[in-house]
Amino acid sequence: MAKTKFYGNRVRITDSGGADRVTITLTVGQGGGGTSIPCKGCYVCAQAGNTSVIVMNIGIAASSSLGMEIPKSSGGGGVFVPIDDVSNLHFYGATNGDVVDILYFT
Repeated sequence: MAKTKFYGNRVRITDSGGADRVTITLTVGQGGGGTSIPCKGCYVCAQAGNTSVIVMNIGIAASSSLGMEIPKSSGGGGVFVPIDDVSNLHFYGATNGDVVDILYFT
């Protein structure tokens, strides 16, 4: 497996950052609405009230067969993604209006 630029890094939680809410439209969504939001990492979770499974991919569009399922907020709080830009997060969901929450650190 190839090593990424994050290999061996330790993530330090900072005191700055923000939040982004992605609404699934026509089965897809993208962090930052496609606008670059530089970061040092983020937590990602699907809202508990979503009616479909949300799949996330990094760098290219997610689909029902490409990406990983992300947990709902009622199931433990999400997954940490060590990424440098929120807009690199792509989501897929079968139901329009489902929501993904992103908490990012700068």
